[in-house]
Amino acid sequence: MSKKQLGYEDAFDYLYNSNCYKLLSEEEAKLWYMSGLGIYELLEEEKKTEQIDSKLILFFSFCLEKYKHFAGISAEETLFLFRKYSVFDYLHEVFDTLHTQGENYIVTEIDLFIKAQQK
Repeated sequence: MSKKQLGYEDAFDYLYNSNCYKLLSEEEAKLWYMSGLGIYELLEEEKKTEQIDSKLILFFSFCLEKYKHFAGISAEETLFLFRKYSVFDYLHEVFDTLHTQGENYIVTEIDLFIKAQQK
């Protein structure tokens, strides 16, 4: 993020709109056998960027992936919702408390936040 001077949302957009991410979603590609560094090198080769290794960004990524599965929607749709309803800002505000909770609790909190924003 800092090297490319990207905000949270743009950094996720950068990743989720890459061919590398699409390959991670394809079972046939078997990219889950690669190390994180190997996957990163694929993204770096594609985008010519450096790895983002902030605890906050990792938490955002975790939340995005878990909510995607919870809602049964694509990564692009999840990213759209997170941007539209300022979920990244919310997660940043409650990070200290929320990151210590379980997956179900976190996903439920995100879902409640989005529903509250829709009203």
